[in-house]
Amino acid sequence: MKTLLFQNTKKASSITPAQRTSLCLILTIILSCLLVALAQGSGFFYSTHYTKVLILTLLFLAYVGAFFYLKAARRLDESSYVFMIILLGVFLRCSYVLLSGLYDRQHDAGAYTGMGTDFINPGHIGYIEYIYKFHKLPDLNPYELFAYYHPPLHHILSCIWLRLNILFGVAEDLAFENLQVLTLLYSCLCMVVTWKILKVLDIRGKGLYIGLAFMVFHPATIVMAGSVNNDMLTILFMCLIILESLKWIRDKNLAGLIRLSLYIGFGMITKLNSAVLAIPLAILFLKHFVSVIRSKDKPLILKWLKNYCIFAVIVAPIGLSWIVRNLIRFSEKPGVPVPGETSPMYTAPFSLWERLGIPALSDWNFAFPFHPISAKACCNTWVIMYHTSLFAEEYPTDLPDILLVLCQITFLLAVILGIATAVLLVAVLLHKRTGREDTIFLLTGYVIMLISFAAFVIIYPYTCSSDFRYVAICLVYISIALGLGNKYYLSPSFRQEKDKRAKIKAICMHMINSGILAVLTFITIIYVFWERW
Repeated sequence: MKTLLFQNTKKASSITPAQRTSLCLILTIILSCLLVALAQGSGFFYSTHYTKVLILTLLFLAYVGAFFYLKAARRLDESSYVFMIILLGVFLRCSYVLLSGLYDRQHDAGAYTGMGTDFINPGHIGYIEYIYKFHKLPDLNPYELFAYYHPPLHHILSCIWLRLNILFGVAEDLAFENLQVLTLLYSCLCMVVTWKILKVLDIRGKGLYIGLAFMVFHPATIVMAGSVNNDMLTILFMCLIILESLKWIRDKNLAGLIRLSLYIGFGMITKLNSAVLAIPLAILFLKHFVSVIRSKDKPLILKWLKNYCIFAVIVAPIGLSWIVRNLIRFSEKPGVPVPGETSPMYTAPFSLWERLGIPALSDWNFAFPFHPISAKACCNTWVIMYHTSLFAEEYPTDLPDILLVLCQITFLLAVILGIATAVLLVAVLLHKRTGREDTIFLLTGYVIMLISFAAFVIIYPYTCSSDFRYVAICLVYISIALGLGNKYYLSPSFRQEKDKRAKIKAICMHMINSGILAVLTFITIIYVFWERW
């Protein structure tokens, strides 16, 4: 008995602080999401906007008090700081969902009419309702009704969640309102995965905190936490692909390959563009297999040939299932239904340079930095990407002057820092301390992501194609750039170098850090006082 007790104690003590933090975070996230679902069915949901804000403000002040108490008591180590940063991110996402309705700031949401009708409704909500109502995937050609062309994983999971709500006695209207809880969960989990990515790259201290904070407090994934479409689940799978790829670079085992095949496969049946990350991964596989062949070790060659075959056998049936189904049943190739040439969003009449070239100063519209939807007002992809990254597709007409000034400052800073961090990413990935395979995977992935984005805009020439949500995974790459930048250019050993270039790099890194923190602070203030909830 004593021996057994000793063994159990030993196992418990073998849990690392990072594992303990990870477990606590996941449990906290799940509990928080369930509390949001409960709050939406309570009196809180029906109280006034200002009552909700007051309650959430009091909870925030309690968080601030707990943070400063722990800091004063010197109880905060690296894992504790990570927990507190992500906890605040969870709080912001939960607050956003509680303050936003089912139809607020959505993309292609559509509508539902409930079990009492046999209507087939368009949009992502209609797609979910179809599965919920008729207990099957849509029989109709998915390109005949808007949003039905999307692969079905997110919609199936949403239907299951909807049925669980109904099973526990939740009214149908409230059950549909709770569809946001799933995307809330995905958004919260993305923060945890980003932290793990930074840890795999051995980023610690200040670099870890600021890299993680960028992902946690950037408004894009906070707004997407309240969405009902498949974007947030896609980003989660893409984050997992990046994490598992970096781990596989270090371990190179079959278990890692199987996990990668599942993440890519399930990512593809959530949204097909998640397959973009398979390209840099394929380059890694090819590079590795060539080195295996060069070893001339026949058992090793056969082993890895078998491993890659297992990867293909898993990923292909899952990832290609939706494409094959539509080809067989409806003779439809992958694509996106378009609004038509009469749409005010249609950008084809403009030149390729106007749409994808370096924007003119007038294109940025710094005086009112919001996306106007109309192509005549703005057709440049990069400008629209920046507009929607900070303010989604909002175009406010009643913004107070002081908030408008803050929006202008924040937008200008965001543009400058966006360019600076892109340069920083290339610099740190080409740095001699970055592993060669890490460089190949991350740099190739980032470049291919932007190229595929540009290609998407050309193939589907509408302003909505330039929305930042299509490249929101780039937030993870910038988090990596910030983390590695602090690790390389602000480390004690680097600061001791007498080279002037080292000092300039350190100064630039400090400026980027300060700018990022300023943008995150300003955009949070804007959203807190922006009365559009």
